[in-house]
Amino acid sequence: MEKRKPHYALTKFKKLFSDEKTRIITKTARRGAVPMGYMNEFDILEITDKLCSDHFVKSMTTYADSTVWQDVYKYKDEDNNLYIKLQLSADKKQAVLIQLKEDTGGNE
Repeated sequence: MEKRKPHYALTKFKKLFSDEKTRIITKTARRGAVPMGYMNEFDILEITDKLCSDHFVKSMTTYADSTVWQDVYKYKDEDNNLYIKLQLSADKKQAVLIQLKEDTGGNE
């Protein structure tokens, strides 16, 4: 399922993501980030800090659970077009970066 309105408040995500105690970066996100030059959490944090509502594309449920929503953002930095998928944990106490990869223009 998809919708065109963010499921999570980006300000809440950024606040939680800025604290290493409430920040989760999945292995998938790390694997996608490194080839584009985002080698550590600081590099990744710089990108997520730059996100704004203009970068929002869609919200979608996960394939495994139709009750879990993920927000998709697309952002262009100096060198890369980025596809960024994020969510909050079920208890809304942690920010989770699900995916960070090159945006190839597909409708993922």
